[in-house]
Amino acid sequence: MRKWTGPLVFLLFFLVPYLNLFRIDIPTGHYYWFTRRFPFSEALPLLLTVLLLVFTVFGLSFFRPRLFCSHMCPHNTTSRWLRKLMQWKLDIPVGILLSPLVSFTLLSYFAAPATVWAALTRGTSTILLVAFVVLTVFVGYLLLRLRQDFCKMVCPYGFFQHLFAPDAPKRSQQWIVVIVLLLLTAGMVTTATLTSSVEISLVSGTRVPTPNAVTYTYTVTLANDSAVPETFTLRHLAGPPPAGSPFLPPPLVAPGESKGVPVAFQVARTEVVHFEVCATQSAICKPFSISLSGP
Repeated sequence: MRKWTGPLVFLLFFLVPYLNLFRIDIPTGHYYWFTRRFPFSEALPLLLTVLLLVFTVFGLSFFRPRLFCSHMCPHNTTSRWLRKLMQWKLDIPVGILLSPLVSFTLLSYFAAPATVWAALTRGTSTILLVAFVVLTVFVGYLLLRLRQDFCKMVCPYGFFQHLFAPDAPKRSQQWIVVIVLLLLTAGMVTTATLTSSVEISLVSGTRVPTPNAVTYTYTVTLANDSAVPETFTLRHLAGPPPAGSPFLPPPLVAPGESKGVPVAFQVARTEVVHFEVCATQSAICKPFSISLSGP
């Protein structure tokens, strides 16, 4: 099993962020779950995915000590390969080539690869540029100097495994691990399936007073992170209606895009406006209530 699990995990480490299988895009406030894009406001699938990964890595120790370290750890796999290359004196050149590649991939888990590349080639982000340099030096030190000594002296997983994983786990403990992993998997898939990829938000704008009334202008932001175009409608529920017809014709937002629609209300005294914005294809509505003061 070790012959194919190590290379497979190593390959997945590089493919996952570039294929948007799982990636936390901090600059945009979104994350990707099997190519689906969700805002941070819908964080439950992200939380369950992270918990599943953590419990999986630590839970393996209840079936065989250091199973992850010996069969799946990308660093351990790379260190074994570099040790084999020592006989041809290729370990140093390969380690030097891998260091920036691994660093770039690590950063791509937290920002779009195109964003990281722009930071390196055009200097668009100082933070990403500095992080890349620091990571490259750190990874280079791991691959060229520490290698498997990292597992003995630095690796936090090995430390926690030594503290919590039993030397001779009981069958009941193994069943508990299996049940927890199954529950987390079911919860992750269910919440990701039920979570909408459409984001509707309201941004306050201007307040223009006149002698007899006050005009308030807001922007309804419509973001479509699904795979199909989405049409949005506005339904007025109570209070003064919006000026004009801001959602006629209904705005159409293409996949992966967002659009802002201005909505204005005019009041002569203090009023409370109730309305909702609905996504036609996703069949979801988000209600809004705004208190508007008069002149």
